[in-house]
Amino acid sequence: MYQGVALHDSLLATTRNFKLYALAMDDDAYAMLQKLNRDTLIPVKLDQLLTEEVCVIRGQTTHGQFCWVNQPLICEYLLDYYQLEMVTYLESDSYFFSDPELLFEELGSDSVSLVPHNFSSEFDNTESAGRFCVQFNAFRNDGRARAVLADWKAANFQYHKTDPRAYPGQTCLDDWPVKYSGVKVIENCGAGVAPWNVRGYILGESSGAPTVNGRPVVFYHFHQYGRLISGEHDLGSYPMTSDVIDMFYRPYIQALRRSKAAVINADPLFKHQRFFKEYVRLSDLFGAPSIEKFSSFIGGVKRKLRGRFNVFPDNYF
Repeated sequence: MYQGVALHDSLLATTRNFKLYALAMDDDAYAMLQKLNRDTLIPVKLDQLLTEEVCVIRGQTTHGQFCWVNQPLICEYLLDYYQLEMVTYLESDSYFFSDPELLFEELGSDSVSLVPHNFSSEFDNTESAGRFCVQFNAFRNDGRARAVLADWKAANFQYHKTDPRAYPGQTCLDDWPVKYSGVKVIENCGAGVAPWNVRGYILGESSGAPTVNGRPVVFYHFHQYGRLISGEHDLGSYPMTSDVIDMFYRPYIQALRRSKAAVINADPLFKHQRFFKEYVRLSDLFGAPSIEKFSSFIGGVKRKLRGRFNVFPDNYF
């Protein structure tokens, strides 16, 4: 919820004439979005997407997989119900630093946009994650885009809880530029800056906003970010420089504070928040040792040795 509201507010600060349709995966989320009462943040109830076929798929998937199943479904629903000229799928853990209009200009007369992962060489995960990332996928309300959406839906219906490491709805994107006309691969490196590629860019600043390779960062994808029960922030397991933390994570965490305050102001009883598990410290092993605790402790040690233990107290930001 807090990340989604922060995403909305980043769009409010960087662009005009938009509406962000938020798919609420439970009733509490839907009610909260209604209480926020923002003209540019429109809640969509999950029930609107639940056909008999989708309900069958829901029974075969984990909750996380079912969230992915709904990616093309929400796009189709919005195009049909609201008769929109175009819809762009966004991930709620993204945040805009500049106007995305540049990306729509690059789309031109094409019908579908794809943003590459742009993996830096040391983190190239193309083989299992695919060349493209589900993060900024525009679909016009035309036949070309509808064919791609149908392909995406068929791939997403292959998710199954017995195969949690398969990502058919992600890897199928690689085929779109080959199989379909009107698919535009976005070349602007400011789209989809993320932990897996930021080390491959030259960072800079222009008018107080971050740049990569001299181009404005359009949006950053905060993959793996989360809070620990202690209140600490876990920025993920990719190595990060202090410049990356200061340019991207510091303003993002400050934005999350504002969005959480807005949510609590709208409903003081809203207490939902996802927390990551704490890393087990050496002292924790002595009281009541277990395999789970030892595994967590070793995981933390490995991240520290590899320069990937990006856990910071709240007052750091």
